[in-house]
Amino acid sequence: MLISKKIRSFLPGFYIIIILAVLNSCREETFSPSQADSFIKFFGNYYKDEGFDIRSLNDGGYLLVGTTTTENAGTNIVLIRTDKYGNEVWEPRQFGGLHDDRAFSLAELSDGSFAILGSTTVEAENGTLVSNMYLLKTNSRGDTLWTRNYGGYSNETGFNLAETRDGGFILIGSTESLNSRDKDIILVKTDPEGFEQWTRVHGGPSDDVGTYVVETDFGYIYTGYTRSYSQSGQANSNIFIVKTNRFGRVTYPYTYGSTGDDYGKALIPMPEGGYLILGTTTDPGTDIKNVFLARVEEDISNTLWIEEYGGQTNHVASCIKVTNEGNFIITGTQEISSGNHVIFLLKTENNGNQLFLRTFGGSGHQRAEAIDLARDGGYVITGSNELGGNSMITLIKTTSDGDL
Repeated sequence: MLISKKIRSFLPGFYIIIILAVLNSCREETFSPSQADSFIKFFGNYYKDEGFDIRSLNDGGYLLVGTTTTENAGTNIVLIRTDKYGNEVWEPRQFGGLHDDRAFSLAELSDGSFAILGSTTVEAENGTLVSNMYLLKTNSRGDTLWTRNYGGYSNETGFNLAETRDGGFILIGSTESLNSRDKDIILVKTDPEGFEQWTRVHGGPSDDVGTYVVETDFGYIYTGYTRSYSQSGQANSNIFIVKTNRFGRVTYPYTYGSTGDDYGKALIPMPEGGYLILGTTTDPGTDIKNVFLARVEEDISNTLWIEEYGGQTNHVASCIKVTNEGNFIITGTQEISSGNHVIFLLKTENNGNQLFLRTFGGSGHQRAEAIDLARDGGYVITGSNELGGNSMITLIKTTSDGDL
């Protein structure tokens, strides 16, 4: 349930008008070192390209994962590595087959390799095409080491992964294999080679989706949204936070929300105990979406505070990180008019008080999916920029003040 709720209206930000003279080019001019503290770059081809996750690397560069459209109109996973100025350091890697393959989550592993989670399209036993949860491991150069599929006779999609303490992986997403009409949450634990150790499916009679998972001392904790479960004063979809033991069996579920649609997006364990939950909440009266941020205790039913950030148009949260000084940096997508969206960058204190808001975009549709901390104290965002029917992967690097 929502308590101590405050609505914080976004102050007017500045807009960086993105003008693409030639949309079919994926190369940007090289920035000099004096310009390296902030830039916007685009990657893509003639079709639709989208960025979904980003990592800041030890060498100061960045690794982006997303989806690119192929010549046969299918989609492949694309992995892009850049230097600290946003220039490609090797040719983008593509992974996929004849049908659609998509990536949603990226992890840099303890051995310097990378893992990517998403979905791949395969032919089921009955001859129909379905999506499976898809885990891919590469070396530090982006070359494939192995791939693994997880799924049944219907659709599975992986949305988030984490490397576990034993060197394996914990994966979360959605499955339709146990209920052909609705989605359930799927949790998969693998060994270091990606071979399945166990799979758990959690859900009820309506759609339930897992979006983010972390390992804890007692097992795992994840967030997402549920339409199957609610508490008093809740309806439609609710933010779902669930504790499991180390075998993925549920020990404690809890829901947050009201009578509008609420969606959990990310979850961060806090060093002093408890968790930070990021999501999107919908005002049941106006149907306007706002950013939802909650701090809860180790007992996830005990809420310390809840803040909402938004205004007169929709604001959908995508990703959150804890900054070096212990504050929170959030990115997402803001609707500025019908069919036009911009990327927002929101920084708060560790008690949820807003410090600044920046927006990036102009005409067309800009969307943010992920954020990370840059090595120089700034921030890097990935997503997509759609204009004139062409969508390109976006890389935005800001200063520590969120400026360009």
